[in-house]
Amino acid sequence: MDEVEKILEEAGVKPTANRILLMREIIGAAHPFTLADMEQRLQPMDKSTIFRTLGTFLEHRLIHEVDTGGPAMMYCRCVCEQGHEHQHIHFTCTRCGQTFCIRNIDPSCLPRPDGFQVEQVNCVMKGLCPKCAGRG
Repeated sequence: MDEVEKILEEAGVKPTANRILLMREIIGAAHPFTLADMEQRLQPMDKSTIFRTLGTFLEHRLIHEVDTGGPAMMYCRCVCEQGHEHQHIHFTCTRCGQTFCIRNIDPSCLPRPDGFQVEQVNCVMKGLCPKCAGRG
């Protein structure tokens, strides 16, 4: 059994050919991606198959959604070591449009309002990435 099949089976997802192909692309993605990104990478797989498969991966916590405030929802592979935490910050470059997962900043240090139970934090910073700022 290859590593991708093992990841899927451990999450309780039947490793079909399309799921294996999509998970390989997700693992190889350097940055969060949109449905359209995957549609372009996985031609001729149709959009509805990719969308349904992303939904399955969301349900089984293999990926999570990234709401950058842009026109399309983005997705990011979950690489949680313990439990299922979506609590990391994302950075979207206002010049090149790429979105990055920033895992070395812990948003759990943000103050929590009294009486509220926080289940998920969605934090997006915007500005210039190191490459666009001329430092990368």
